[in-house]
Amino acid sequence: MPYFPINKCLPATVDIRLQHRYSDVGTELSRTTHFNKIEVLRLLQMHYMLTKDNTIPMDKLSFIQFMDVFLGVRNVDAVDKIYLLCSETNKEHLTGAEFVKVLSMLLKGTLADLINFCFEVYTEMIRSPRYIKKEDVLLMARKNSMKMCKLVNMEEYDQSFVDFVMTEVDNDRDNRISLEDYRKAVHENVAWLQFLGQILPDCTKKESFTRLFTDRPYVNNIETTAAAMTRKNRESIAKMNLLKSTVSPTDITGSSASFSSNSTFLVVKNDPNHLAKANQLIADGNYLTLF
Repeated sequence: MPYFPINKCLPATVDIRLQHRYSDVGTELSRTTHFNKIEVLRLLQMHYMLTKDNTIPMDKLSFIQFMDVFLGVRNVDAVDKIYLLCSETNKEHLTGAEFVKVLSMLLKGTLADLINFCFEVYTEMIRSPRYIKKEDVLLMARKNSMKMCKLVNMEEYDQSFVDFVMTEVDNDRDNRISLEDYRKAVHENVAWLQFLGQILPDCTKKESFTRLFTDRPYVNNIETTAAAMTRKNRESIAKMNLLKSTVSPTDITGSSASFSSNSTFLVVKNDPNHLAKANQLIADGNYLTLF
């Protein structure tokens, strides 16, 4: 059988040896992830190279650095929980197979899968297995405020954000957000997928990283699914945006949400009277942006 190189960055002898080593696990992962076998083999070889010829395991720090450099995810708290959730074999390191599985979720996960995944990461971050309580949202808002410029009215911003979140997401009004509340909110507006901070890479980072191991064109599964939402939900979002665009700035006293399909981040717009003092606050990229 003629030799087909998987990774041209490696010597042919090493590439052949790794292809043989990873053949069986590559076949198995191609059936259980969103990657084909060639993509799986290339990702396994990438893991091999990132772990210094597989002599040093991919520990938590290495994974945090990988997520920062390659995927632009700098929310260390979230990455820490992703690592703990995905390192099933040994909590001390991430195996090659686990590395492929987590990338399958982050890069190509369906919206249904990502809803469960992101909710689990958030509940791990607040150490609450089933619900996100109102006080948890406030705690996350305050944590973000500490990373921003100090303002006299920062506490007011945090409380406004919490009130807005609970009004929009807490569907049954029990002062806590369940998975069903969260799922319903995301189905109505995908911006809610990452309302407590970045977990997923943005589309630009996904596309550029994907080019490293495949020739297949990148498909934004989140955007595709969002576009397939029911006509009623799409019209509701369009009406909400139209209503916001017709409101005079002096009439805006609360907060509102908008959606960018590129990042699926929640963007909160606050009272413009405070914005003059804030001089356009921008978070450091690992939570959300406040304007």
